[in-house]
Amino acid sequence: MTTVLTDLEVQLAAPGGAALRNRLVARAARLEAAARSRLADGLPRQDFPAWHDIAEAAAAARAVLAAWPANEDPPADPSGPAQPL
Repeated sequence: MTTVLTDLEVQLAAPGGAALRNRLVARAARLEAAARSRLADGLPRQDFPAWHDIAEAAAAARAVLAAWPANEDPPADPSGPAQPL
């Protein structure tokens, strides 16, 4: 049986993966905060479920990413191009 890794799993396992994980966790936290702020400001009833789902999905993504093991080694060439995502 072959284990297939996603592009994100490969990037997290590579040198610099921990820094990427930390950036993505922060990004998910900002998305969650923005969605919850929008909910708190009040929305039309029909829009509430979608915004609630966005906030919950961002929270789940943040939790999964924060718990994911990542390579703590710095990238081989820190001046190189930024990792995608």
